[in-house]
Amino acid sequence: MTRRTMTAVALILMLSGCGSDENGAQLSSAGAAGTGTAAVAPTPTPTPAAPSYTYEKAANLKVDRTFTGYDRFSSTGTDGKFTTVEFSSSDTAVTSWGKAESKITFADSADLPDGGVYSFPNISAGTGLRIETTTRLVALELPDKLPDYQYFTFAEYGDSSKYRSFVIGSPTNPAELNGIAKLTYSAMINEEEKKAGAKPASLTVDLAKSVVSGTVPMFDDGDALDMTLTGTIDAAKHIKGTLQSVDGKLTGEYRGRPFGPGGKELALVIVLKEADGTLQQAHLTASLQQ
Repeated sequence: MTRRTMTAVALILMLSGCGSDENGAQLSSAGAAGTGTAAVAPTPTPTPAAPSYTYEKAANLKVDRTFTGYDRFSSTGTDGKFTTVEFSSSDTAVTSWGKAESKITFADSADLPDGGVYSFPNISAGTGLRIETTTRLVALELPDKLPDYQYFTFAEYGDSSKYRSFVIGSPTNPAELNGIAKLTYSAMINEEEKKAGAKPASLTVDLAKSVVSGTVPMFDDGDALDMTLTGTIDAAKHIKGTLQSVDGKLTGEYRGRPFGPGGKELALVIVLKEADGTLQQAHLTASLQQ
């Protein structure tokens, strides 16, 4: 970071006529008395350089990675039918990826089977990894149909009695959003399941009022259902709130935050409750409107 300091020094000699020498040249009183006192202008205060923020692309598993912070939910159930949910967030816990062994270590997940650490040494990954068997799901990926997003990705663990979903990546530094009144996003829920030509809708994050609001489409095998979101955003730029389908049949909760430079992207993890009390997971993805 380079700062330029401009220093101006003005040397002012006050001259006063006090007669002439024998050649008619005038002498200054300062010259007669000796060197005068110089007036020095104050040094201007330098203008601080604008802070810079660095963000890594999230969907890159060709190298070892660490993802600091998360928003997530955890569910428990029986035989794959999940009925409880707990949301949590962290700004310091780390989810890691080790390229050599294709090893995923889920943050704050020692309660999961195998301590939340899973290796797949014979499988290579580029932008993501998804291992799904009849008994277990382990994933660290951005869905294939969402290639335009750069700064967040999703992580998942699931078996017959536990399910956990994270959104991780390069969160926007909260300081970068200071002084911004409002962010407006083009948003969808389960965007990867949309039909060709489907359009997003606006979701507003009002930083001045600390509220989130909007009605956006949710897709399920191409079918769309509008969901109305209300929520809040705190000083650390964590977002949380509730959502409900316009027909009133689905309700749910969400957590997430902005990602990338200037809050360029937004991602939320969502849990929806169906009429019979069972839960289903979803996620919202959004890009900042220009």
